[in-house]
Amino acid sequence: MNIIQCEDLSKSFGRRNALQHVTCAIDAEKIIGIIGRNGAGKSTILNIIAGYIKPTSGSCKVFNENPFNNIQTAANMIFIDDRLSFSDYLSLEEILKFGADFYPNWQSELAYRMLDYAGLDLTAKHQQLSKGQLATFNLVYGLVSRCALTILDEPMNGMDEAIRTDFYRAILKEYLAFPRTILITSHHLQEMESILEEILLIDKGSIIAHAPLDEFKEQLISLSGPSDALADLLSETEVYAQTIVAGMTSAIVDTSKLFVSEDLLRSKGITLSHLTASEVCKYLTSKEGSDIDAIFD
Repeated sequence: MNIIQCEDLSKSFGRRNALQHVTCAIDAEKIIGIIGRNGAGKSTILNIIAGYIKPTSGSCKVFNENPFNNIQTAANMIFIDDRLSFSDYLSLEEILKFGADFYPNWQSELAYRMLDYAGLDLTAKHQQLSKGQLATFNLVYGLVSRCALTILDEPMNGMDEAIRTDFYRAILKEYLAFPRTILITSHHLQEMESILEEILLIDKGSIIAHAPLDEFKEQLISLSGPSDALADLLSETEVYAQTIVAGMTSAIVDTSKLFVSEDLLRSKGITLSHLTASEVCKYLTSKEGSDIDAIFD
């Protein structure tokens, strides 16, 4: 069953096109990474899905309804980002008690255990927390609500590496305990790669890839070997990056256009190696001809 269905979705802010003709469907009970560079349109599509803003054109359905200002969809969804705030007068414990009154699947005991593990004082006010503590509390709040659709927009911002690692595991453990649809964006894709089932890659307001994690990683491959052995091969496929040093070439290429076997490649002295999801994202969204070294040449 599709939890989210977007059809020809576009959103403009003045002359800037944040989203352009986006069509996608997201199934129930998956952890999906919404990935893209800064300004790609990730937060825009999440805010439309959450019902906070209206698209300029096209449609977005969540639980088969228009989410904009929709109480029905809001009751089954939670949106966590670094702008989430609560009343200045409420302690963390009071905020948790209000959450328990609003969300039917709320897990109070789990919230207390997680916040105790993170060293947060329940008597503190939300605005008194550091950036990392805010991120930790907000993420815990989102997880223990156990909403059918949980949206986490850069939930680890401000956390140090050790606590990020722990809370990626917490997301996975919570998902396994109570399966739901979790959309998560992060600049630390390599860190969270192990918990993702699918990746939806956005670039310049358009979706350029949406696939299960393993299929996504197989879109590109790295080839290394003698330049003369690789020359003809590279002329027949799409090359995303290439370096040549002392007669040896290394290149990142489109796997779907590589019509030779691994055995044949090895016979020519060409080494094939796979990429991480983070590396695939990097090359798929790189500007043509972009190279930081070229700036200094």
